Amino acid sequence: MPSNEDDGKEDKGRHHKNLTLRLPDDYHDQLNRQAGKRALTLNAHLLNIVRRHLLESGFAPDVIKSLSGRLFEIKVVPISQGAGNYFCAHFEVLEYHPLYTKRRAQYIFGLASRLAGDDDPYGVVKDVGLALLNFYNRKGFEIDQLAWQTAASDPQSPNPTMKDNWRYIGTDITKDHRPFMISLARDHWKDDRLILTGQSQDIRCNLRTEEDLFC
Repeated sequence: MPSNEDDGKEDKGRHHKNLTLRLPDDYHDQLNRQAGKRALTLNAHLLNIVRRHLLESGFAPDVIKSLSGRLFEIKVVPISQGAGNYFCAHFEVLEYHPLYTKRRAQYIFGLASRLAGDDDPYGVVKDVGLALLNFYNRKGFEIDQLAWQTAASDPQSPNPTMKDNWRYIGTDITKDHRPFMISLARDHWKDDRLILTGQSQDIRCNLRTEEDLFC
């Protein structure tokens, strides 16, 4: 299964500005040790620290901070369904931690074609998926620990190898995505198919061990 985890390397496609930073010797030594443990240059390690600060400050719109203080970035990639009667996208949940940046979960959210519309259906899927994740987060659920039951009327997940990471929103749930998103924002909806696993998906599905998190 491919991974898009941030490996701490600098983005060569961006313009950079030089900055002179004076650090006390003990700070410099500590940062060097931390960078060495993660096989990073000191500069790459400092960039990661600054990026985390910006994410926590609301710099990126697709970032969710859990009630427990964990910081997640959500990466969304549309999934082409050809002539299917729904649109869907892949949602990666990446956790930013002082010791690691890891993909903790991956979900697929689907939306009936009638709900997604014709102008920008994948944009609507993204909006609904992010609204769902924010809704679960406000309920106090850790968003890397979610799973769902499927209904017999749901279309098959485009990624059937992971049977419980698929959440389909069809016309049996709502007739229009706009009032549905309002109900999510007001916490007026209840997801009867939600399963709270109590364990991060990557650990639960044996995609990594607890020790892997710190490597």
